[in-house]
This record gives sequence, structure tokens and C-alpha cells, in this order.
Amino acid sequence: MKKQILFVLLISFFVFISCQNNESNKAKSDQIPQKPAVEKIKNSAKMGEKTGCSTEKAMKLILALKEVEKSKRNLDSLTDHKANISFMIDSLKQDGKELYSLTAGYNSEERFEPYYHFYLDKSDCKNIQILDIVSGEYLPLEDWRQSKMGTAE
Repeated sequence: MKKQILFVLLISFFVFISCQNNESNKAKSDQIPQKPAVEKIKNSAKMGEKTGCSTEKAMKLILALKEVEKSKRNLDSLTDHKANISFMIDSLKQDGKELYSLTAGYNSEERFEPYYHFYLDKSDCKNIQILDIVSGEYLPLEDWRQSKMGTAE
């Protein structure tokens, strides 16, 4: 009987110690600075200015949109500050224009969950079109926002 009690106490002790180590490792990983990634984006954006619109500049513009910012805050809240908006980026040519296709969404362990689909003109990043899910067409951002305001009433 004493051996069984001692065994249970030892197991409990090891479980307690292992949980403490996981918490301290988790705290250490949360404190890792992410400055190199930001610096890399800044340097890449400088190089891309020559061509008009780089992928980094396009992502920054999309992240600054109020709709994406709202999704980012919701995702951050739902995942307890562990996830952020992710992008899938592709290049395409449509009607003689070179475009970036950006899909903003949540990249989980199981799948990519798209929130918004954008087209950005490679020569002018401010020319943003967004996919209207209802019509299946890409609309200029301002037109899409106005159509959303009309359906929200």
C-alpha cells in the first residue's frame, strides 16, 4: 500500500514539474522579438518601389483596410493572441493588366480559411478590387463598401 501511495505521489510530482516547464517555455516563446521580419519587409518594400507595387506594399495596404483590421481583431481575440491574418498571394494577367491576387484569411493547422479576396494592380497598389461573394464579381473597393452599406440597412 505504501508503494502505491509513493508511486502516485511521484507521478503527481513529475506531472507538476513538467507542467511548470511547459508554462515557462511558453512564456519564453511569447517574448521572442519579431523585429527582423519587420525590417525585412521594410527593405523589400524599398526594393519594390522601382516596379510600382511590391507584394509587401500590397499586404500592408490590405492589412490597413478597416474590414481586414476588424477580422484581425476578431481572430486575435478568438485565438487568445496566437493567430494573425495570413495571405495567399499570386500573380495574374487579366485584360492586359498585371495583377496581384491576395486572399486574406486564417491559416489554421488544418486548412486556410479565406475571409477576403482582392485584386491589386501591380502598377498602382491603390487600385484595389474585392470579390463580392453574392455576385461573384470583383468590384472596386469603394463600390463594394457602398453595396455592403445598402444591405446592412
